[in-house]
Order: sequence, then structure tokens, then C-alpha cells
Amino acid sequence: MRGSSRFYIPVYQRNYDWHIDNCKRLLEDLITTHNEKRKTHFFGSLVVKPGSLHQETIIIDGQQRLTTVSLLLLAIGKWLKDNELEDRQINLEKITNTFLIDEWAKPGNNYRLESNPKDFEAYKKLFDKPKYYIESSNITRNYHYFYDQLEHFPISISDLLDAYRKLEVMIVNLNSPEDDPQLIFESLNSTGLSLTDADRIRNFLLMDEEQTEQEFLFNYFWEPIEERTNYDVSEFFRYYLTLKLAKTPNRNQIYEVFRDYYTTYSVDKREFFEQLAEYAFAYQQILENHTGNRTIDVILYRFNQLEVTVIRPFLMAILRNYNEHIINENEVAKILRIIENYIARRMITQTPSNALNKIMATLYRDLMKHQKEDISPSEVIAFILLNKQRSGYFPTDEDVQNSLETRDMYNVNSKFRTYFFERLENTNHVETLNIYGGIESGDISVEHIMPQKLNSIWKNELGESYQEIHANYLNNLGNLTLTGYNSKYSNRPFKEKKNIEKGFNESHFSFLNQIPKATNEWGKEEIVKRRNQLIDQALMVWPMPETTYQPIESIEESNLYIYDGEETYTGYRIKGYIFVDEDYQEVTTWREMFIQVIKRLARVNPNKIMELASSRLKSGYTTLFTDYEDTRRTEIIPGIYLKTSISNFGKMNCLRQLFDLFDIDYSELQLDALAPKVES
Repeated sequence: MRGSSRFYIPVYQRNYDWHIDNCKRLLEDLITTHNEKRKTHFFGSLVVKPGSLHQETIIIDGQQRLTTVSLLLLAIGKWLKDNELEDRQINLEKITNTFLIDEWAKPGNNYRLESNPKDFEAYKKLFDKPKYYIESSNITRNYHYFYDQLEHFPISISDLLDAYRKLEVMIVNLNSPEDDPQLIFESLNSTGLSLTDADRIRNFLLMDEEQTEQEFLFNYFWEPIEERTNYDVSEFFRYYLTLKLAKTPNRNQIYEVFRDYYTTYSVDKREFFEQLAEYAFAYQQILENHTGNRTIDVILYRFNQLEVTVIRPFLMAILRNYNEHIINENEVAKILRIIENYIARRMITQTPSNALNKIMATLYRDLMKHQKEDISPSEVIAFILLNKQRSGYFPTDEDVQNSLETRDMYNVNSKFRTYFFERLENTNHVETLNIYGGIESGDISVEHIMPQKLNSIWKNELGESYQEIHANYLNNLGNLTLTGYNSKYSNRPFKEKKNIEKGFNESHFSFLNQIPKATNEWGKEEIVKRRNQLIDQALMVWPMPETTYQPIESIEESNLYIYDGEETYTGYRIKGYIFVDEDYQEVTTWREMFIQVIKRLARVNPNKIMELASSRLKSGYTTLFTDYEDTRRTEIIPGIYLKTSISNFGKMNCLRQLFDLFDIDYSELQLDALAPKVES
């Protein structure tokens, strides 16, 4: 940058999109470089090629770093001038003429860095007075960040510039002007396999170690962890971080979250690897449903059949304690049964599953809050779940009964349907039937007793009300069963279904087909009778837990509403909220909450908000964002305004769509609100 060459960023390159977090990381690295007296700090690579003009360099890869350091240098120079701290060695003119401006070139065409037109326009304005700045640009936003940080910077400007000079880049110089930069760019960014989060975590943990220690840690710990996690190490770390942080990291941020966690909480590295190995062993037990205890293993097997992965962080903690002999096998079995009953009842009653993510992420932490030596963990888990409110609610017997009386149990998730009927049939049977294997092979199927298509015999047997009975009870629990007979026989008369090979008279499903086997006709009365029998069985299979535990000192359980992406909270009065990993925020209006949450999103990625404001396709929630101000709008980030005079329905609908855009789980928003009073 000291030379006379000008850097040109081709228009096919993406816009400048480094965020505040990237700029913060750069400053932290520069501070560390100074404090640790490093000779250099590697800053990545630049891929360049000669331009068509003399002393013009085309930036094929690395524009983000080059633009960012240019903004930092300009911020340093202008801050020195504005605060009258310039001296003969360090001043705005010297910094700009050395790194940013070609003082010998014609004014207006003398910038060392020229990016795409939109970014370049904002960049040029920064050399002028602040009133001309383009505040809605990411270029301007990052410049302001650097400028503001200098006010209370922990090292001197001289030391900062000295650290900047120690930034070291690897230059890949493509010497031929005839090389097609577009092809080069595509080749650099689209060939080969990207590093997974697990690859990056492995490198992070091993890279700084001596060669012999690297080999020991890799061979003794890392390779076994890969094997135990079935080589899906990234997913394992996602569950591990969920357990440790009591929140689930986004899939595209696993490495970054791990790096921050390790930096903050790390212990001796070998001790850390020992701990990872223990959790990886517990994870293997979950995947393979194999702990050596049959009672525990069959519950793990059912969890895997249901594909309820959200509980895995909690299971990892419980099984690690079991392996370390902290919890005995009977307690583990009781805990798993409580969790299974909680999840099954929520599935039966169609309770929205969004909240499960948050509940299960915090469940082990909540257990540790209550746990005392003389209290069994299963009692505490029962207490915690039974005291969940709203979207964390533990459905009652009445809820289960009401749902099963009317719910369509045929057109449901097939894995849940198999699980449901398998439990009804096999619970408390000495010899259990391999229903999962039979369903998978096609030897067993869920069938209607009264068929989906009625023939004349069925119509006659059902009587004059056959249409009403068929419409109301076809997919009712009482009319569904497991059978081994061929499904092509399903519309045969009931008596034939009883007597055909593998029919009800020969059925191995002694509980499910008890009533069909004992009766000679099938209609509304039989369906209702059997439905009630199966409901009673369901309440026995998945009982409500009981607990005598009461905390001596009340540990306040969160009764916040966990946002499910659907509730609009019309008529509710808000008192506060928690969003992502922030502390509880007290507010008095929904408007306050709405603005604060969107400002938080804008800090995460202002570019997405800017794109919404500049979108030409104005529809839905994009209409709420503009780059102009009026009396009904509030500034979210400099130059971008949000319409806030909308109903709660509009606010929550906007947040739902923004959470989808930012890949944020709805449950990351918890609302402390009072429901409207119901008139008696």
C-alpha cells in the first residue's frame, strides 16, 4: 500500500460486507500483536493480477481485508486531526498520502483503492466533511466504528500503526494481463472442499502445539472422537455447545461459538480433551442406543426412531454422569421415562415443538440449580417440567384424552404413528413384537378397519348414517390398527378381515386387535368403544410424573412466553423480554421491544437490513424498511428507518420473517407479557 500502484476491485466482486464483528476482531488482533510484541501477524492472502493500465493492480481475492484496513487508516488520520493530536510523524496528510491517496495523480482520480461504484461512492465521501457521508452504507458504518473505538483505545495511535505495519499477507500474483479474472475468481471460490466446523475446531485446538503433542492429541483423542460420533463431529460439537452454553448455536456459527467458548472457559488442554472424549462416548451410546442397560437402551432406541435430536445435549450430560457413576441406572431410566412421557404427550396433543429447543437446552442447567445430595435427579426433572408454563406446558390427562378423541391419527408423521401404536401394543408385554422392523420391511402396516373406500356391503352394515360415520370416524384412533394382512384386502367386509390369513382372529397384536377379534360387526359403537380402550392404554403408557420435591428456597422458574412464530399477542401487555443471549430487558410497550430486537438484528448483519430498505420489490415486511425518514419511522441504523406504527400482528409477523431471514430460531425470543383478562 506504500507503493504507487492503484488497487481496482472488479465489479463482479461482491459488495463490501465485513461486519462490525470482523472489524472488532481486527482491532483485537492488532492489540494482541502489540501487547505480545509479535514481529508479524498473518492477515491472509491477496490474489492480484496486473491491470490494463500502468501501475493498476486488480484484486481478485482479498478486497474485504484491503478495504477494511483502508477504513481504519482513514479513521486514524481523521481522528488525530479532529482531536488536534497530529504531529510531524503522524498526521492525516502523511497517512493518506502514504497509504490512501496518490498525491501525484489528478484530484478526483487519485484514490489508491477503487471498489464497485456503490461502495466507492461511500468511500470517497469519507474523505470529505461528515455531513456528506452516506450513512446507510456499510463502508460508512465500519468507518464510524473504527473512529469511535479510538476515543478510548487501550494502546496509543503510534503503537496501533506500528502493529498495523506488522500485518503480513501472502501475495499470489497472476502476472499475465490476458488471464480472465472472472474464471480465476470462480476457480478460487468454487473448487475443492470447504473446511467443516469440525476441521476448523481441530486446527484451532492442535495448531499451536508442538509436533509430538499434536500427534498425541490427534491419535489418542481426536480420532476416537471422530469414530464415536460416526464422523459427524460438527454436529457433536453443536450438541456439546448447547449443553455448555444452555442455548443452541446456529449451524453456520459452530466454529465461532466454540472458539469464543474455549477462549473464555478453557482449562488444561489435555483435561479438555479428556472431557470431550467422555461426552463423545456418551454421544456414541445415544447413536447406538447401547449403554449395557436394557431399560435405558430401549428408551434411547425409541428416541432415535422418533428422531427427537433436540434432547441429545441433555442425554449426553445424563449418560456422562451415569458412566462416571454419579447417577445410577435406575435414576437414569426414571429420567428418560419422564422425558419420553413429556415429549409423547406433546406430540399427541400437537403442542408446538418450537419451545422444546430452548427447554431441552436449559434442562441440565436447571437440574444443577436444584440438585442437592439428598434429592433424586428424577424428582427434580419431574418438578421442573411439571412447572413449565405456556409453550413449555406438560399436557394433562384431559388434554391427551380430548386430543385422541377427535384427532386424525392416520395422517400424522409416520415415525410418530409407528411409535404410538408400537407403545400401545408392546407396553407391559413379556414378549415384545418387532413392530419397527415389520413396518420397515412392509410385513406390518397401519390399516383402517372401516376402509377408506366403502363398498356396498360396508354401506349396508353401517346403516343409513354410513356417510356421517365414515366422515367422522375413518381416521379416528378407534378405527386404526396394526395388521399383517395384505393391504389390498383392506376394503373387504369386516367378517372377511377377521377370518383371512393374518386377519384379526390370527393377529399377533393381542391388545390392539382385542376388540376386532371379539366382535362380529364394526360400526360407530365399536369404534368409540375401542377408541376409549386405547385412550386408557395411552394414559397408562405415558403417565403424568409425580414428585414430592419442592425447593426450600424458591428458585424462580421462567414463565416467559417462548415465541413459536405463530402467536401475535394481541391484547397482551408486555413487561420485558429476553432475546438470544442477552439479559432480561425491561420495556413498557411492544414498540420498544420491536425496535430493540430489530436493532440487535441489524448489529448482527446490517447488510441484510440495508438490502430490505433498498429492495425494489416492496411487499410484505420489506415495506417497513426505507432509506428515508418520516414521522412514522424510527432510525434503526444510520440512514435506515423502520415503520413502527403497526399492530402487534404486524410486528410479530415481521419478526417471524426476519428470524427466518437471519436463520434465528423463534424460541430465541422470550416475552414477559400479561394475557388479557377474560370476562367471566
